[in-house]
Amino acid sequence: MRLSLSPVLTVTVKYLWQRYRNGGMLWFKRRVPRDLQGVLGYQWIQQSLGTADPKVAARLINQLVREQDKRWKALRSSSTNEVIDAQARLLLTEYGINPDRLGETPEGALWAFHDHLDSHLPEEAHTDSNITPETVGGFLPPVQRTAFDIQRGKLRHRASDCLREYAVARADTAQALKSATLPFQYLIGLCGDKDLSQYPRSDVRAFVKHLEDGKHATNGKPISVTTIQRYVTTLRAAFARSIREHELPIKNVWAGAIEYSKDAKGEQRREAFTVAQYRALEKGVGDIEQTDDLGTMLTLIASTGARLAEIAGLRKEDCHPSAQVPYIDIRPYETRDLKTPASTRKVPLTPAALQALQRALRLATGDYLFGRYTDDKGCRANAASAALGIRLRTYGITATTHGMRHGMRDLLRAVECPENIVCEIQGWAQAGHVAKYGSGSPLGVLERWLRKAAEAVR
Repeated sequence: MRLSLSPVLTVTVKYLWQRYRNGGMLWFKRRVPRDLQGVLGYQWIQQSLGTADPKVAARLINQLVREQDKRWKALRSSSTNEVIDAQARLLLTEYGINPDRLGETPEGALWAFHDHLDSHLPEEAHTDSNITPETVGGFLPPVQRTAFDIQRGKLRHRASDCLREYAVARADTAQALKSATLPFQYLIGLCGDKDLSQYPRSDVRAFVKHLEDGKHATNGKPISVTTIQRYVTTLRAAFARSIREHELPIKNVWAGAIEYSKDAKGEQRREAFTVAQYRALEKGVGDIEQTDDLGTMLTLIASTGARLAEIAGLRKEDCHPSAQVPYIDIRPYETRDLKTPASTRKVPLTPAALQALQRALRLATGDYLFGRYTDDKGCRANAASAALGIRLRTYGITATTHGMRHGMRDLLRAVECPENIVCEIQGWAQAGHVAKYGSGSPLGVLERWLRKAAEAVR
């Protein structure tokens, strides 16, 4: 639409529509891209801009276009089923209907929603005397049809729905969410996102064989039986929850015993660091005052027995080299979650670890101790692990960085360190009621046992 902003200036504002020629409020009108019309169920977007001022209208249109472009991009990057489900649930919410609490739907909201459905029915549907709630869906666009099925409680419960609800109910950390998501990704990738009742026992066998053969991965690496069993446990629990909560008249296909191939890859124990490898590491790192960030990170992991991500994700504010007992404060962040609640802890530093920390602090340029692998976007522990693995190979060490964590446990046992102290140092959950009381051992006590472990390497 062309608008005169001054006697000498005329501009064209795209998507601007003056609904009535005699003036009044300006409107926004834009055609939905052809590939999304079937998903959204309409061809045009039009709404009043609530203003007659063309300058204000132009700013509002610019904002609306940006929002729509972002939304359409997201729709195109999702699967069709996910898009339709999400749009259907959003449509119900807009009419005051909670898809998860249909029994609480106000009568007025239901009437308004059905009026909306009527507006999307073709003329033949209005004149067909044989049309019923079961057949009306065939006349509706995909989003409206799905929303109608949800509102009637008739929508099939697919694996993606099962995952979504299970994740909300059980996945309270990023690690837990990842653990819940992976088995569903493998299942849907192999067998499709089907209604729970449409997964036969043969799909279970195919799922197990698929992972045993490594066909899920681009590198063809099989998953160990122990890990597959953990995935099956997650799927069994998630399916059971959906069946129970939605009163689905089906059996849990994941229940019961599941057979694994005799030649399937078993759980591989990580090689623990030996005394000889600790000595090789110390020799390889050399003078800590001259080493780089990888050398300091390896020394800190080896001297504390902490997990790689716990060290790689440290912030400067977590480091306390000048405390009476120098220590690092391992705590969760959005950029680096911890494996378990017990992982939150303070770990004292041996002389070698303190020297490595001070060197790392001098090398650090930002808020993070190891800025090459952690920033405000997250902790790239896998990248750090790969780099540290290569460095260990140059020292002639075949064990992984995680082997240092197992090695520290062995060193502490060798000096007869009490099990509760081992758990406090390494962030393991302690068994029994005693673990629920008190605030833990003093840092000086933990530091004394770490010193003894370090002396065992000498």
